[in-house]
Amino acid sequence: MKKLLLAASLICTSFMSHANETINVGISSEPYPPFSAKNSQGVWEGFEIDLLRKVCEDAALDCQIKEVSWDGIIPALLSKKIDVIFNSLTITEERSKKVLFTTAYYNSLPKVVGLAGQKFEFDKKSLKNKIIGVQGSTISAYYLKDKVGKIVDIREYSEQNDANLDLLSGRVDYMVADGIIATNFYAQHKDVLEDYGDVEYNAILGKGIGAAVRKEDTELEGKLSKSIAHLIHSDFYTDLSMKYFGTNIAPK
Repeated sequence: MKKLLLAASLICTSFMSHANETINVGISSEPYPPFSAKNSQGVWEGFEIDLLRKVCEDAALDCQIKEVSWDGIIPALLSKKIDVIFNSLTITEERSKKVLFTTAYYNSLPKVVGLAGQKFEFDKKSLKNKIIGVQGSTISAYYLKDKVGKIVDIREYSEQNDANLDLLSGRVDYMVADGIIATNFYAQHKDVLEDYGDVEYNAILGKGIGAAVRKEDTELEGKLSKSIAHLIHSDFYTDLSMKYFGTNIAPK
């Protein structure tokens, strides 16, 4: 039994090919289902894990998953502890000053979910004495600080699940998170929560989700982008999206 579990773990953490090039792919150790999380056997699974496996196969790369903390994922890339970030990282102008992004492989605007029976607007009157929860170092957190940082209490969390739990317990009034994550969470708790809709787009929200490499690794970026560009128009991507989300989340 132990041998079977070890074999399963190796299959999920090492996406082998016939190529000699091995790259370390950074995935946040904090669970982020349905994109990436470990199951009860400690094996990585989720939409991004399945897509990463296919991207690596298509690009003829030997990809090894390396766990890092979310707030340290870009420093880990720049210090060469990992070679690629494949972890729901939004393509933004500010981040592009530090890293080289691939073409986007999915897109989703942040969404507001909150305790039911409230009237939500991004203004001082509606948010008076309210608390909004958000995972720190995310595009949702940057958006909130820019939009209402001076008029509302923003509570940041190291893990998305902590924000979810505090919303359910009433410790925060609203939560802003990636639209796909927020929609899935709301669907599980419709009896006590309300979907207050996507936030209005502005430039701080970036241009979709992409993989990231170091600025000098242009050849690696090219391989990954070529594979991603092919896959997002494939039946594989459509089927994968339908499996996890019930809709196609390919960038428009």
